[in-house]
Amino acid sequence: MKDINFFSSSFFFRNILILILLCFASRISSTIYYFEDIDSIRFAMAAYDFDVINSRPHFPGYPIFCFFSQLILFITNNIALTFSLIGSISTFILIYYCDKIWQFYFLKRNLFFLAILFFNPYLWIMSNRYMPDLFALSLLVCGVYYLIKTLNNSSKKNNILLGIIISILFGVRVSYIPFFLPIIFLFSKNTKFLIVSFILTNIFWLTPFIYSVGFYEIIELFKNNSYGHFYKWGGTILSSDGSIFYRLSKIFTFIVVDFFSFWSYGRDWLTIINSFLIFFAVIFFFKSSQKRYKKVKLKLLLSCFFIYFLWVLMFQNIQYKPRHLLPFIPLFCFVISLGVNSIHKKIKYGHILSFCLITVHALITINIVSEHKKMSALSQIQAFLQQKKNNVIVISDDLKLFYWKNHYNNKNIKYYNKKQLNILLEQNKISEETVIYSTEIINFKKYKKVDTKYFYHNPYVNRLWSTLTLNKYEKY
Repeated sequence: MKDINFFSSSFFFRNILILILLCFASRISSTIYYFEDIDSIRFAMAAYDFDVINSRPHFPGYPIFCFFSQLILFITNNIALTFSLIGSISTFILIYYCDKIWQFYFLKRNLFFLAILFFNPYLWIMSNRYMPDLFALSLLVCGVYYLIKTLNNSSKKNNILLGIIISILFGVRVSYIPFFLPIIFLFSKNTKFLIVSFILTNIFWLTPFIYSVGFYEIIELFKNNSYGHFYKWGGTILSSDGSIFYRLSKIFTFIVVDFFSFWSYGRDWLTIINSFLIFFAVIFFFKSSQKRYKKVKLKLLLSCFFIYFLWVLMFQNIQYKPRHLLPFIPLFCFVISLGVNSIHKKIKYGHILSFCLITVHALITINIVSEHKKMSALSQIQAFLQQKKNNVIVISDDLKLFYWKNHYNNKNIKYYNKKQLNILLEQNKISEETVIYSTEIINFKKYKKVDTKYFYHNPYVNRLWSTLTLNKYEKY
């Protein structure tokens, strides 16, 4: 595909409108009507009743995102539609500012670049998930755009806007803030405007947040959750068993397999074609001339990605959650698109190759998105249990129990962890007709396992608990 003037001045508003309509129509049509994991249900609950002390959502509270979701929910009165609308807006902002960043290198916009962003499978999934990640990514890309503008022209306006965007990002997803740490080396006479705008914007949104939660409560939450994140449940290098090399391998797998639909065992044959075509484009990127890229200062920008990479590698849960690597998707889409540009110039029928790539990529994405509309294994179990009319006890870990307890309200079902169950058994407080379900194999003295059910969802939709087992126990 040739570089085309997608947003030419004479058709600017028409093409903006087309992009908006495409983003909204595609994302709303793929809306999911279930809570697919624990984090999703926390953010859904926060949209109805924000209470960070009671993990709606978990600390640090994501106050700006939650306020935004509450505002949209007030208009729609539909939780599923609320998050799809946020995803639609985020997708538009992301593509729009990626296109503007492209213009720092090329005079014309590139339709392939816009298309591969639009059809990226993981970006599409995240646009429907009940999470703040894609909205945060759109703000990060917006921040990158103004960072590049500031590097080229350190005006008051650019510094002020960059400070405001980083502050808003801080209130949407604080774990993206390390990305912008290298701007401390951004020195100019106007840098003070960046600092002041950042501080003032923080005061603007932090003040009502602190007032609603309580200053001392926030301090306690910060201490407890920071320690928990780094040393207990956060999946960091300090709290998990995986080595650095294992974590690096997971990062590589998530980027190529989950983000760009490379082939892996058990996947569709189309992913083989997709893998070959993208690999071919990347090869041509390294063969292309690098001279034109020198007109934009890259050292600071690349250091942002490097610092964020180290942050993710060491202190984020990248063993099960690819979403922490989202900022690398636009970067690699940029690289692939530059490779496709080089193919057009060096191969006679290069346009056919790029058309095949985006077609295959889109088909794979549409299939993954349709899989996403099906319930996750966790929600399948909940739907299964809610049909039970007799007394039922469900045994699992605390995370899964939190999800099930807050999903539906079947009075016949009681939820306990293994320790609580043992106490009940010792006190002989379980009636004869009670059926016990457990996600683990448990040895009971007076109970026998009578059935096992398996629940599954596509792991390329959500890596967390893609296969779950539910064992049924009855008294002898």
